Amino acid sequence: MARNFKKLTIAMVALFAFFLCMPTTFALEETDSQQEVAQENTSRWQTLQPERKVTSEGLIIEYDIDVTISYFFEAVANVTITIPEDYELDTIVIAPDVFQEISKAISEYLEDEYTGNFEMSNDLQPGDSMTVNFTINNLSKYTYNYDETSFEIFPTEDIVYKQYTEEVTNPAKDTPLFNGETVNDNYHFNRTYNTALQALIPNSNNAAMTDEAIDSALRENGYVNGFADYTKYLLNFYNNKYETNNTRLDQFPDGIIREILGESDPLYNNTTIFNSIIWSSPANPAIKDEIDEALKEHGYNSVEEYILEYYNKKYNTQATRIVDLSEEALDDLFSMQGVEKGFTYNLETNPDVIALSYDFFYNKNLSFGFEDDTIRDANSEDFSIGEYMRDEAKGDEVILENAGTLTPNSTSTIENTQLKNNGTYTLNAYLGYEFMVDLQWTYSALKGTVIAQYVDIFGNVLTEDVITKDMVGRDYQTYQKEFAGYQLVTIDGEETGKYIDGEIVVVYVYAPTIPEDIPGFETGSTDGWEIEPPKTGIEISTTNDTTLYLMATILVGSLGLLTVTRKSKQQ
Repeated sequence: MARNFKKLTIAMVALFAFFLCMPTTFALEETDSQQEVAQENTSRWQTLQPERKVTSEGLIIEYDIDVTISYFFEAVANVTITIPEDYELDTIVIAPDVFQEISKAISEYLEDEYTGNFEMSNDLQPGDSMTVNFTINNLSKYTYNYDETSFEIFPTEDIVYKQYTEEVTNPAKDTPLFNGETVNDNYHFNRTYNTALQALIPNSNNAAMTDEAIDSALRENGYVNGFADYTKYLLNFYNNKYETNNTRLDQFPDGIIREILGESDPLYNNTTIFNSIIWSSPANPAIKDEIDEALKEHGYNSVEEYILEYYNKKYNTQATRIVDLSEEALDDLFSMQGVEKGFTYNLETNPDVIALSYDFFYNKNLSFGFEDDTIRDANSEDFSIGEYMRDEAKGDEVILENAGTLTPNSTSTIENTQLKNNGTYTLNAYLGYEFMVDLQWTYSALKGTVIAQYVDIFGNVLTEDVITKDMVGRDYQTYQKEFAGYQLVTIDGEETGKYIDGEIVVVYVYAPTIPEDIPGFETGSTDGWEIEPPKTGIEISTTNDTTLYLMATILVGSLGLLTVTRKSKQQ
């Protein structure tokens, strides 16, 4: 698509939805046919929409954005996130509105009204990208660690699109998309004069593809429900053309989906594969009748037969259907899709095609990559927004390496992240298409543990440990406890201090108190007396060994800490 220096106003819109039903859960005894139905009703792009988070209160986020639009589009955003000196929260949510800010900068540059979204237009075209550099300054006294699998990037909910007319509505607004959300009434996509419509209504154009025209043509061809059978017609046409038996539009290979959403026939559009039989210059336009005539002169019965032979020979395969060709062959065959044939469209109203355009856009067209990633080409799904939503760990490696630990008074950077529209897969029907994504990730403070233990001089546990956890660097305080019949002897460890990266153990040691009127006390006899630790609900060992008891008595007495208390005599 050539870029005009005049702003192209296309009052249309685009987006969203696929009759992707939510996954179905069956009992263990489910039948094979039930499993097959569940598979058919589940999109290959199925995922869940993350909950949109808000940047933690107290964080400071600053944006420095530079936008240039001439023949080329360029947007670079430097985002600085600062954790202030007095920051005390133990968690950090970073959810910058960086792409909204870039969109705002584009609007200011073009002197347009800010809508909060990006729009595929003459200024922001397929193939363009945006670079974002993140700097995180930790001025606090605490250390924060990245929460693994917390990085998320996903479509913004409830985007509203411009319309040609307010009367246009989406009859499938309750149909879930690949991310589990539902279709907004204003989600739309441009209807193209695709190959199925070219066969249904020959010698026409995009502008003529109204609901009424399609309705009439479908009825004339035996579809009694008219436009309501448009999805059925698309399935029949492309299943017949490519010898498949799909029941959902998203089950077709990506190249065929581009054909459904586009305006040209990929079997005739890739002129380079016909060079040897029809012309020498790949720049010449592909003309269907000329290609068919040349193929017959060379002994081929159909364009499909020639294409299979061409790619089987090139990639050393033996495919008998076009859809069975290698991934490389299909990528090459469909590489010329998106040829521009006009600027006048009708809005698509079929909910399945609207949904297909949405799902395809976020799973093939729109990609995100970190500095060490390579968004190789339009055929790679590795970095699609949908792939980030399905792979929880995606992005972790780069964040952990570059900003995994935010130590006090440190600066970390994540540079050259890139949101890119894969131009080869973004057809011109997306002109006017609005989109937006959110991203977010979190950190948790490094925490330490303090364990207070309570035992007697014989090693018996008097009560459960008291365990506290808090941010490394914060103050801790442990406390002695009172136990009937026991006196604190010593404390092993520091009762107060600061949490460290690890465990601090403080042990409180107690000894039994000795009543001075115990019969036999002077002779060392404890007959008729039983010394027990406090009733804490914890089983501990006891002893009636007189010698051991007297040794403990001498030990406690020598420490000068024993307070003698009176006990009632047992009968």
